[in-house]
Amino acid sequence: MSAGVMLVSGAVAFGAVDETDPLILYADVSTLFDSNVFRLADSAPAEAYGGSKSDVIVDPSIGMRVNWPVSRQQLLLDAQLSRPTYVRHRQLDYVGWQGQLGWDWQWGNAWSGRLGYSDSRTLSEFEDVMLGIKDLVRQQGGDLAATYALTSDWALLGSLASSQQHHDQRRYLDLQQDSAGGGVRYRSGLGSEVTARADFTRITYREDLLIPADERGYRQWVTQLAVVWPVSAKTRLQGGYGWTSWKYQAEADWQRSPTGNLALSWQASGKTRLYADYRRAFESPGQNIGRNLIEGYGVGAEWQASERIGIDASWRREDKQVRQVLAYSQTTDYLRLGLKYQPDPALQLSVYGQHQARDSQLPLNDYRAAQAGIDLRLQF
Repeated sequence: MSAGVMLVSGAVAFGAVDETDPLILYADVSTLFDSNVFRLADSAPAEAYGGSKSDVIVDPSIGMRVNWPVSRQQLLLDAQLSRPTYVRHRQLDYVGWQGQLGWDWQWGNAWSGRLGYSDSRTLSEFEDVMLGIKDLVRQQGGDLAATYALTSDWALLGSLASSQQHHDQRRYLDLQQDSAGGGVRYRSGLGSEVTARADFTRITYREDLLIPADERGYRQWVTQLAVVWPVSAKTRLQGGYGWTSWKYQAEADWQRSPTGNLALSWQASGKTRLYADYRRAFESPGQNIGRNLIEGYGVGAEWQASERIGIDASWRREDKQVRQVLAYSQTTDYLRLGLKYQPDPALQLSVYGQHQARDSQLPLNDYRAAQAGIDLRLQF
């Protein structure tokens, strides 16, 4: 009997978890029904895609998070391995991963920052990949960020980063990205923050596409002034405004466009949070051929119905100005409703539904899609 009690006690202790633990292991199983996996237009024949546009995707994964303090330093590791499996379109099955390794460093009283490395392998979104092509993309990169405290309020900022992207099908998007930047930051004792910085990026493509690869690359400057303002104990406003300037290797003139963001969060009550945001930015390099400009805005709400149950709802719209072989615009709406149930810190159940709709100036790019998913995560 004593042995049995000790065994049960040990199992309970092993299953207990706290977000502050230096090591957390987790297992996750996600099941998703998608009514339009390939994001096809309503007029597109399903026969060309295995007889059905819909599918059920089962995605088991395992992972670990390490948060290990060493004196004034902090070592971080977050790694996940997954195996998405499609019930109908089995040709889309793949092994994916996401990993981040970081070192939050401190040197003396003035210097601090982070040194990091990341590696991921995912399936490209079918919003961007036409004809149902399975395109796996791997991204690897490292970065260094440093902060030098001039006073208790003022600090100098600096950063360096280098990454590469490799597609197994759309090889013409393979690229090398190198960037450097810096600026100055002010933080008040009341929680407000103002940051001014400039960042330079160089994009180098590796394969020709109509023109030589070395002429497809470009240089880019982003200058921005960012502000964080706690308007009140319950309201937080943050935003930024600046300019993005770029020049292709094959061109002599620089182009530029205003970019920025704005976000407002309001803790309406102890259980309810409302938020709204706006963003104007260029699409990340390597997703598509051209430099597509995206304006996104949305609203949402989170409600903690009880200690164990949380509900969220959101609407978001993205207006994209596509500049590729053809120039056109398109609008995509996202409507989402989700529920989380966490009976124990080690166990979480999530259920959600989402509807997507895209209207494009190119009729064949229009689509409608609905998803319903359930996710079960166990941490220990």
